[in-house]
Amino acid sequence: MNTSGSVRVAVVARGEVARGGLAAMLAEAAHVDQYSVYEPEEFTAAAPVDAIQTLVLSCDVLVVWCVNAFGTGEDAWAAELAAVVRRNGIRVVLILPGAEVQRVASGQALPCDGVLDQDALTTEGLDDALRRLADGERLVVEPATWAPSSRFSGQEARPRTEPSIGLLTERERQVLELLVDGLSNKQIGQALGVSEHVAKRSVAVVLSKLNCPNRTQAVAVALREGLVGTGESLRT
Repeated sequence: MNTSGSVRVAVVARGEVARGGLAAMLAEAAHVDQYSVYEPEEFTAAAPVDAIQTLVLSCDVLVVWCVNAFGTGEDAWAAELAAVVRRNGIRVVLILPGAEVQRVASGQALPCDGVLDQDALTTEGLDDALRRLADGERLVVEPATWAPSSRFSGQEARPRTEPSIGLLTERERQVLELLVDGLSNKQIGQALGVSEHVAKRSVAVVLSKLNCPNRTQAVAVALREGLVGTGESLRT
């Protein structure tokens, strides 16, 4: 159990967008003392012992961003890595697509201590989950609490709308560019010459216009729609 109030985190994720988005969230998380980010390939080499030992010694919680909760197919590495680090006392949380979270809500045993939804992930939610995991809690998925219909009390959920890409101002496109670069709110404020509070509000506006629940999703939309990379970088 963690008694210091701060958490050391390691992230393993396939894909630059996922790694960058999680790094940006962890940089903002109040309870995260330090974090490191890895690619799965570092643990799937012929002799990954050194990499695994470094990971175990450097974190309290391992965050694994993957598609399949049960470690099959291209995500076989996730279950194997989770099993090894859990034997060494490290807590493991899987961050999965919403549809996969629904599938595992049946109560089937998973190789982890908690599950989070990629589609609903926020900095505050991730920070709270990491704190609870480090304190020894398990994040159990409950079907009744996860099901989207339970949140609307009988009302029909509104269909997901397309992102309002054309409504982004020039400044908001600059904010999006900095999000893609993995900057925190404080760093975005410094790059734009505004306060951290203004930067945080600008990020929230961008996420709202892109209809994205978190930074990672916004970065994915930006790259898919070609919204970044055409102008000069604001970073020096």
